[in-house]
Order: sequence, then structure tokens, then C-alpha cells
Amino acid sequence: MDRGVIPINKEYEIEYRYYDRDTNYKYFNRKFEIYLLQKKTLGRNYVLHIDNADTSKMTPSIYIASEGKKRFDFGITTLNWNDIKTKFAEYIVGELGEKQRENVKKAIGKLSSPKI
Repeated sequence: MDRGVIPINKEYEIEYRYYDRDTNYKYFNRKFEIYLLQKKTLGRNYVLHIDNADTSKMTPSIYIASEGKKRFDFGITTLNWNDIKTKFAEYIVGELGEKQRENVKKAIGKLSSPKI
């Protein structure tokens, strides 16, 4: 499993997890999870994430923490990795604010495709 952390700024970071190859995952060949986390003194808070855990669908899904519960969002309808990163970046900018757009672009740009 590949995992790592990419800082966005002093308050937020992206954590990614690319699991080992699995034939159940059709297009990306393995499960992946990418989290936006808020750094706090005593830990980290979950803000949103994208994953392809649902093997019945080929496209990944975005989950947003709203009022303490995960909310499923049908935001991504493509299998192109660059389009997925762009859409996920838009969700992050929506959460963090327009001032963080460049920092988010830099952080998202460091993610490699889970197909590799």
C-alpha cells in the first residue's frame, strides 16, 4: 500500500492511500482513498474524501462531512484522472475558500494516478 501526506497550508493537508492491486476494481485496478483533513492541536478532523470503494460503479465518489455525517455526492462522472483531480480540487476550494486555490492546485498536482 502506498500512503502519504501532502500539506496544503498550515491548517489543512491531503492524505492519500493507494492499496495493492485488486481485480475487483475494474478501471483503476486498485482501491484508492484521498482525504482532506484539518490539522488540529489534538488530532485531525475529517472534511471530505474521494474513493472508489463501491466496486459496482467504475467512477469514484466524493463524500463530504456535513453536520457530523458523511454525505454522498454524485460529483464525478468521468474516468479521466486529470478531470477527477480537477473536480476534487474544486470541492476542496469550495470548503477552504477561493484564497486557497493556488495552494490546493499545487497539492493536488502532486498526486499520482492510482492506475500506475
